[in-house]
Amino acid sequence: MKKISLFSILFLLSIGELFAQTDKQAMMKKMADSMRMVYLDAAAIQYPVLRQAFISTDIMGGGDVTGKLNGNDLFKAKLQLSRIKANFNLPIAQWGKNNLTASMGYLLQHTDISQVTSYNPQIPVSNSDVNTTTITFAASFTRVDSLFHHQVIYSANITGLTNELSTIRRVNEIAGINVPFKRTATSAFSVGLYYINDPTIPTHIIPFITYWHLFQTENIQLLADLPYRILLKKQLSPKSWVSFGSELAGSESFLALNQPPLPHNSVSSTLELKTGPAFEYLVNKKIILGVSGGMFSTLSSKVFEQGSSPSDYFIKGSNNTVPYVNFSISFLPFLKALSNK
Repeated sequence: MKKISLFSILFLLSIGELFAQTDKQAMMKKMADSMRMVYLDAAAIQYPVLRQAFISTDIMGGGDVTGKLNGNDLFKAKLQLSRIKANFNLPIAQWGKNNLTASMGYLLQHTDISQVTSYNPQIPVSNSDVNTTTITFAASFTRVDSLFHHQVIYSANITGLTNELSTIRRVNEIAGINVPFKRTATSAFSVGLYYINDPTIPTHIIPFITYWHLFQTENIQLLADLPYRILLKKQLSPKSWVSFGSELAGSESFLALNQPPLPHNSVSSTLELKTGPAFEYLVNKKIILGVSGGMFSTLSSKVFEQGSSPSDYFIKGSNNTVPYVNFSISFLPFLKALSNK
């Protein structure tokens, strides 16, 4: 899952809410709903986290990895990763200035460790081929309001993570405020501040800056959602786009370690950076096919006991930068809120 994007989705969902502000009189409701869907489609093309659903496959090149246990050398090896990810967003309710959305995500990660050199005879590391599954359930709330006569967007999110359906093993929370300062036909700027309880990021308080600009030359757009992503995007045709940029991502996997004295129930978390080009094509009104690639860097890799603070990790990994390729299919918004008052 892209955990670092959870706080950005709260702001991006509010874009659709802003686009949807129309006359609320009953005779205008049908027209307003139609206009809202058009604006949501346009926003979802620019911001993939707004899409109704997606399925994607990541394939990373093999690279070197080293691991340290409590600061001491544990192993070195070759690492090969591949991932299948899926996510589905369901609009639950929309009333007044409020919006409630639920989502479900799935991550299947295949980890192949080979050519292992193990340094600790008490906790040996050997060649392994492991599949891990992470399932996420999330609820997001946004409210568009005003403060001191200036528009503000309040948002909150709670996410449960697990690798089994009988229990939730971790809970992450996000809450924050975003203030749009500028919106014209060619640029938009906003600033937000969020509290995030998520082990894939290094701090709990994160400022969030969003800037969009349309260059008149060559119809090129700059999209900066800092610290989440920055990219340049160009529309090649009414149905195709090419872009180049960098994007932060994160993942969590649940581990069952059978090597005392290591904790049996543990969590592996990573913070990653993808950089490179991407191409998307709208095959019909609601389906987008995409391919991207470039370089994949692991900025942080830690293993800690479930229930402990991520700062209390006992294994820290170091991975070199490797090439990657991604294939995706995604769906523009096609569902209306289950409740609309």
